[in-house]
Amino acid sequence: MCKKDLKGRCSYMADTVRTAAANISANRLRSFLTITIVALGITCLVGSQTAIDCLASLLAGAFGTSADRITITSARKTSGGGAKTASPLTYKDAAAFADGFADGDVAIYTYLPVMTQVGCPGGKLEPQTTVLAFEGEYLECNGYSVAEGRNIARSAPECVVGKKVASSVCRKGGCETAVGETLNIAGKAFRICGVLASQSSLLGVLTENTVYIPLQAAMGFLVSGQGSYSIDLTVPAAEAGSAARRAEGLMRLIRHIGGGEKPDFDIIEGSAAQKEIAQLGGSLSGIALIIGLLTLLGAAVALTNIMLICVAERTREVGIRRAIGATRGNIRDSFLAEALLICEAGCIAGTLLGLLCGNTLGAFLHSGVAIPWKWIVLSQFISLATGIAACTLPARRAARLDVVEALRCE
Repeated sequence: MCKKDLKGRCSYMADTVRTAAANISANRLRSFLTITIVALGITCLVGSQTAIDCLASLLAGAFGTSADRITITSARKTSGGGAKTASPLTYKDAAAFADGFADGDVAIYTYLPVMTQVGCPGGKLEPQTTVLAFEGEYLECNGYSVAEGRNIARSAPECVVGKKVASSVCRKGGCETAVGETLNIAGKAFRICGVLASQSSLLGVLTENTVYIPLQAAMGFLVSGQGSYSIDLTVPAAEAGSAARRAEGLMRLIRHIGGGEKPDFDIIEGSAAQKEIAQLGGSLSGIALIIGLLTLLGAAVALTNIMLICVAERTREVGIRRAIGATRGNIRDSFLAEALLICEAGCIAGTLLGLLCGNTLGAFLHSGVAIPWKWIVLSQFISLATGIAACTLPARRAARLDVVEALRCE
């Protein structure tokens, strides 16, 4: 194609788009309603996927960013009264495991009862405040870092708190920093020595409302050795699978469980959890796609009807254009451009609204900003396909109008 032909083609496309834009502007209400319908479908598609990506990053963050974290917990059994712990991992079991496992860092922890009262000099903290007692490298295993102050000592009566707990202490006590203040946990005093940094993960949401205390300082007073404990392991990513098998073998020896028996404990690998998260995200994405396509199907039907009305209203205009030299292709292209502009406007509006809705949820859950580029590009193709499919019949009908009959139309 020579430069002259290319320039003429570009000029023709520009004129077609300007004509289509003028027709859309002349029918603002009708065009706005159609754009809104298209935008709703794209919002559903992009917004759902953005929210799914935010949730996936939260869940992935809960199990670490790589396959190097292993968690051992008591198994659950289901009875008539609901799920119960089959045989809890006691502190003796967890301590024996920590002594025998040499492939990585080990942390032992347990949660205090839900109704444990936590107070500060200015009053009681919120009922949803959680208290966790641990020993070992629990904070390091879970990727938590101390933003203010320092980590706790092994058995000293001190604690590290999350951001929301620290804010509550400062608000109730009228102090600028929570470090150095004292918390009263079920009648025992613990001095705050550090505040954790905010976490962009599902467990990070819980971290904000959690108080971390040394297990040895709580043993015999707030917790007992016969309670239910959990174990976190941090191992090299390349050795996660073999480390999990060695951990299971060691725990079987400690719990006196034979090789052919079902273990009464659960081992959760970071890689397995991330695979489950990926599968869940894929299923949710499929559901979002179906919902978005159904909404866009309705938009396509509405757009087809509107374009048919436009053809009927502009029959005389089509006749005049044909009479002064416009070809059937010119007429078809003008109506097609009008439909594509409407769909593209709806796609842009829906994409922006979907990103806003999805990331609003992410901001509420303290996750990072998610931009599902693949789905944004896919929504562009879907909206264009919707416009082409919806306008094919009206455009062909307009192009095939008889010139004489069109000019006679009032």
